Amino acid sequence: RRPSRLGRKRSFPAVASLASLVMPAFWKPLLIAGAVAVCRVAEAEQDADDAIEQDVLSSEQMRAMHGKIDRNGDGKISLSEVMSFSEDMRLAIAEKDIGTILGEMDGNKDGRLSWEELLADLDAFKDDDDKEGAEARREAELQKFKAADKNGDGVLDKSELPGLFFPETNEQVLQITAAVALKQKDANGDGKLSSQEFWSHDGLGADDLGISAEEEADFKALDLDNDGFLNLDELRHWESGRFHTMEAMKKLFEVADANSDSHLTAEELDAAREGIAASDAQYHFLEWVEHHEL
Repeated sequence: RRPSRLGRKRSFPAVASLASLVMPAFWKPLLIAGAVAVCRVAEAEQDADDAIEQDVLSSEQMRAMHGKIDRNGDGKISLSEVMSFSEDMRLAIAEKDIGTILGEMDGNKDGRLSWEELLADLDAFKDDDDKEGAEARREAELQKFKAADKNGDGVLDKSELPGLFFPETNEQVLQITAAVALKQKDANGDGKLSSQEFWSHDGLGADDLGISAEEEADFKALDLDNDGFLNLDELRHWESGRFHTMEAMKKLFEVADANSDSHLTAEELDAAREGIAASDAQYHFLEWVEHHEL
């Protein structure tokens, strides 16, 4: 009924704002058809998601991941170390994926993406019956394109492209993405989101679907000032995917921290492999293992 709760991973320009969807990271249902490259990446990710429950990492893989996360080499990892590693992986994976996306959208094959090339992709999949919505999306993508264009030369090179396709790697693009999501969901125009507004999507309100206890708990966790609404800064935390990652890693520690010392040894991580495979943390570990070819 709703996208899974694992988290939003990417917000592709050629998609009618994936960031406007309430998803779990890593993200997937398309609001409209997107570029071929985007769909290929999304399909590959969906295939990986479908295999999560069957793929318990091997002891060797889990211990190798522990070694990579343990940056200070003290033999144990903390929640802050895991989150720092996750942030580094976000950028590394974005940079790795961007070549495939650019290859599909770079019309003149100059190794850069121009606004005209991006616009051609957007126009190829626009809904002629929703001209107002298409124009709003076009304007939002133009703002994000300019924000990603750090040197202001009118094109995005491989170092700038991740910011456009992976907003969590570029704070300015993330700000725009969150603002667009807030505007789309803000039914009464008061500049903030109630729980009902936040959990609505795809034309269905929360009243139609109901809000689960878990979803209500997520909303309260995001509502840092406890005013019963989400402002732009609070929504950014959701749109970046960091909230989902943090929740997944908290669950990791609940499952694996056998001696409750708030740190995980390689032995604890190894022993908890089956429990981790049944948790939201599994997606992240599978992605990291794949990236490092373990």
